[in-house]
Amino acid sequence: MYLKARSIFLSILLACLVIPTVSAAEYQPQKVVYHINYDDPKRISATFANMTNHIGELGEDNIEIKAVVHGPAIKYFMEATEDEAKQTTLDSLRLNDVQFIICGNSLDGFKVTKEDLYEVEEEDVVKAGLPEIVHLQQQGYFYVRP
Repeated sequence: MYLKARSIFLSILLACLVIPTVSAAEYQPQKVVYHINYDDPKRISATFANMTNHIGELGEDNIEIKAVVHGPAIKYFMEATEDEAKQTTLDSLRLNDVQFIICGNSLDGFKVTKEDLYEVEEEDVVKAGLPEIVHLQQQGYFYVRP
């Protein structure tokens, strides 16, 4: 009985050793839209960590990330104007070619302008966030909402 169990264990172990694992070289280039509309600093931080890990796994030449930001998530960009840690996080993602797309309706709702947000340019603002997400999906972007 012991030899039979040992033989089965060794067979399983050997199979695990020869089964290939997925490496970054095996992923095809990806286009992803991250949907961010929550006002939970821990969740936003986790989402940004997901983006960083995503880029790290595929390499910045093999991934295109756009993050559509609307609703209460706008507050993060407002707070970043005076919060160096948030600035560093956003700058780091932007240096890895993440584009943050800001909802104009949310700006109107919070009664702020792009100037009230950290490093947001005119080309980063769209009229409405949700239609932009659908538009990006129609262009082949995969939807992610951590």
